[in-house]
Amino acid sequence: MASTHFLETVRGGGLQTMHPNANCNCRYADVGCDKMEAVMDRISGKWKMRILFMVGAHGTLRYNELRRLLDGITHKMLSNQLKELAADGLIQRIDHHETPPRVEYRLTPDGEDLMPIFDGIQAYIRKRMGTTHKVCVPGHTMVQN
Repeated sequence: MASTHFLETVRGGGLQTMHPNANCNCRYADVGCDKMEAVMDRISGKWKMRILFMVGAHGTLRYNELRRLLDGITHKMLSNQLKELAADGLIQRIDHHETPPRVEYRLTPDGEDLMPIFDGIQAYIRKRMGTTHKVCVPGHTMVQN
């Protein structure tokens, strides 16, 4: 069964184009599935949601603090992901122009607007997984609570 809520494909002149389905009746029809996809594209990937979560949970973080909280991320990946999130207006890079260099990251108002996503995940965890957890402290490894 084909989806009626997503995007329809229209062929014209040998090119394939996509547009919102005017007959969409899904739960997100009021904003449009195309806009939902656009936002999900901005925050998709292995690291972007984790970066947003850590910065949102801890507030302003220095680069190395953030890297320690994101176990397994490489310098290049973190740097690229932060640049993309900044370009998308979700993370603010604060350069203090000091020697040695001091750069910090914090959520922009648009990034803050995404935090209810994590509140929903937290509610899901409490309901289905309990509250035993690991505590993350910038600059330290996670410890069982």
